[in-house]
Parts: sequence; C-alpha cells; structure tokens
Amino acid sequence: MGILRDQMIRHMQMAGFAQKSIDLYTCCINCFARHFRRSPLAISRAETGDFLHFLRVSGRSESTLRIYLIALAYFYRMHGIAERIPEFTFKRRSRILPDILSQAEVFQLLEGCDSLQFKTIFTLIYSAGLRVSEAANLRPADIDFARKQIHVRNGKNQKDRFTVLADKAVDLLRSYLQEYRPGEWLFFVPDKPAISLPVDSIQQRFKALVRRAGITKRIHIHSLRHCFATHLLENNTNIFHIMHLLGHSQIQTTMVYLHMQALETLHVRSPLDCQHQTVSTGHLREQLQLRLLTA
Repeated sequence: MGILRDQMIRHMQMAGFAQKSIDLYTCCINCFARHFRRSPLAISRAETGDFLHFLRVSGRSESTLRIYLIALAYFYRMHGIAERIPEFTFKRRSRILPDILSQAEVFQLLEGCDSLQFKTIFTLIYSAGLRVSEAANLRPADIDFARKQIHVRNGKNQKDRFTVLADKAVDLLRSYLQEYRPGEWLFFVPDKPAISLPVDSIQQRFKALVRRAGITKRIHIHSLRHCFATHLLENNTNIFHIMHLLGHSQIQTTMVYLHMQALETLHVRSPLDCQHQTVSTGHLREQLQLRLLTA
C-alpha cells in the first residue's frame, strides 16, 4: 500500500498529528492489508469486522483493538467511505490500579543504581513526574537551576509545561553534567552525543534494576511517575498543583491517584482497631446512667 500509505501520512501531517501517531496508524492499516493480502480499499465492511474479531480471539488487548478501529475509521473517512466502519462492541474496561512503591522503597531502588547516567535519569523521572519519553528528549537548556524547574517541551499532545527540579536532584545532575558534558541532548547514546538515549534502553535498564533489587511488585519505568503523584498527595500537595506538574488536561485523570494513597496517611482507622474504644465508651455510659438512677 505504498501510494495509500504516502497519502495517509501526508493527510495526517496536514492534520497536525504527531509522528508517533502517524507511525502507529499506518502500521495498523498495513497489518490490516497484509492480513487480507489486498488493498484496504477492496476490503468490505463485514471483512473489517471479521478482522477485529480475529484480533480479539487471538488474545489482543481491548486497547489494541481500539487503536486498530480508530486507525481504520480514520483511513475510511479520509477516502470518503465511512460506511465501511463496522459496529464493534468493546468489553468494559477493567480498572486495575498500578502498584506503588513507598518513598523509602524508591530511595532504596535509586541508591542501588550503579550507573551515574541512568541514576540521574531515574531520579529526574521520579522527582519531577516525567514520562520516559519526556526524560529522553530533555536538552541541557531545559534545566533551570536558578528557578529550580524543568521545562518539558512537546510533551503528550504537544503540550509544554514546567515541573519541579528537586534539591536532591541538583547535586546528582551537576555531577552528571560535569562527567558526561552533554551537547544537544541531556541524555545521549555513549560515544554518540548527537543521538538521544532511546526510550527502550531506559526501560530495559530500569527492568534490570528492579530485578536486581528483588522487588516483586508490578513495577515499570512509568511507575516512577505514578509514585511521584501519589507521594505528593500523601504529603498533602494540592491535587490541582499535581495536575499541572503532570501535564494532565483534566482533573479526572489526576484524581485516580486518590485511590493509591497509603491509608495511614488518611488517618483512617479500621473498626476493629476502634473496638476497645467503643467498649470503653459504652461502659462509661452505663456507669453514668446507673449513677443518675441511684442519685
């Protein structure tokens, strides 16, 4: 689908789509065409529905199915054949909260990193609530030591924002800058300063660090961003401030972290722990009533 692919890329570029989205959508259409071994314009509405069903029974996640349907819908609308878009019912999304490390566990994990470069990356991601792609795309000029803030450029949905530069990250970052002396990119491929450090390299190094630390929780590099937001809430930071630091467009997205706080920070007591107090209060009430009757 060379010509069709080029047309789709141009159409999405004109619409202002990010390159990552363009690559994803065109990859979906390419897989769709290869499945039937013919042009996607020659595939019927019923066959498109069969393809989505094939993906589901093959074990693909509901989020993957959504991406395929969105890509197909865009392609069909682009060619003026929106009637080819099949009706497809998605399963209800299960709400699984991610595992969260305590602040002590995060500090211990970071201390166990023996690479100055990756320790600096992981520390910035946790201390500033960065996405891994945002950390990989940082430039030295984005670090403002005077104002203690980090300028995140072209984040998710092409949004810029400022986030906090932690005091404890400053010394580590200065040591990194002195040893590595980065040029265009803050974090770069060794011996290739003109190439930013790939996201998958950061992810793989973090997985190795978690395994070496013996952590059994479901932890990945994005968990550091979750920990940042959760720990700020536990430290009584205003949720609207957290929303802006994370770069969320809607407060509902940030409010999920309300469910991740440690219950002890909410000062919630189980009724089992209140049993002795309840019994004591009841006993005092009975004694008071008895004194009133006998007075």
